Amino acid sequence: MRRIILILFLVFLVFTAFSYAEKVAVLEEIMKPGSIAVDEKQVYINEDTTIFIYSLKDYTLKKKFGKAGEGPEEFLRAVIGIIPWKDHLLINSFGKISYFTKDGIYQKELKTGVGVFNGVFRPLQEGFVGFKITREDGVGYLNVVIYDARLKAGKSIYKMKSPVQQTGKMKMLNTSLTYKTYDNKIFITGKEGFTIDVLDHTGKSLFSIEQEYKRRKFTAEDEKNLREVIKLEARGQYEAVKNRLSFPDYYPEFLDIYLDDNKLYAATWKREGDKLEFYIFDIKGKLLKRQFIPFTFQDAMRPFPFAVKSGKLYQVVENEDEDWELHISKIE
Repeated sequence: MRRIILILFLVFLVFTAFSYAEKVAVLEEIMKPGSIAVDEKQVYINEDTTIFIYSLKDYTLKKKFGKAGEGPEEFLRAVIGIIPWKDHLLINSFGKISYFTKDGIYQKELKTGVGVFNGVFRPLQEGFVGFKITREDGVGYLNVVIYDARLKAGKSIYKMKSPVQQTGKMKMLNTSLTYKTYDNKIFITGKEGFTIDVLDHTGKSLFSIEQEYKRRKFTAEDEKNLREVIKLEARGQYEAVKNRLSFPDYYPEFLDIYLDDNKLYAATWKREGDKLEFYIFDIKGKLLKRQFIPFTFQDAMRPFPFAVKSGKLYQVVENEDEDWELHISKIE
């Protein structure tokens, strides 16, 4: 059940610019990356419980750290998020947040509770924004919650009925609930339509970024492909739930959002050949451009790990020889 819930999440208005992807390096140390993060000087890639640090200058490996376990420098199961923040790294894993220097030296950790899935905690003011699953009268809800510096849950700033319940239909790709923090503000998607709500650090609504948008149709072929992904990821659970799976008529508006350099990058599900559609806004929500950017999916539904930093899209892509390459596309 938990794997299927995770799949839900893992899974011309101004002008269209032209761009290309450049392969900058083969990452020989990588076997199966889980996520990528980038700052001004380094690239961070996790593979299960190991984190690799590469130089952004020449793409050479500087260090790797982490292993499976419950110790202070270990991670229980796979790392689920790396956030370069100020002068350190926030490493999100099951049961805790770990603080490391950007050179990979351990500092401290905060426990979130073993077996509790809180999604990725993102820094905000002196605390965090995190995800939380709750149940009320037998109904499951998805919540985005403000946490204090000790990870004590406070105000719920967003709440929706989970598309995946213990009984009844399980709605796949029903919505695109995601949240990011930037400049001490919270940016969150989840409502119907092309809407990104912006809140201050207390959870007070500031404004919403809205855009007229025609969603991509979800076809019978898409359903077939997504079923194959679920079958692969959920392993033996697929047969038990296959008749409960419900698929949408259209894709959600958002694949993901990124914030950097006072800009908001909204990746949609629309594809044009080997490119993916992005809407780029300024930090106040003014549309700057719409652009299709070179982008690679590992199968029909799942993208290879990607991140946006300093006007560039970084993506770790597996080639035909099963080597992992770092690709960079400039966002014009």
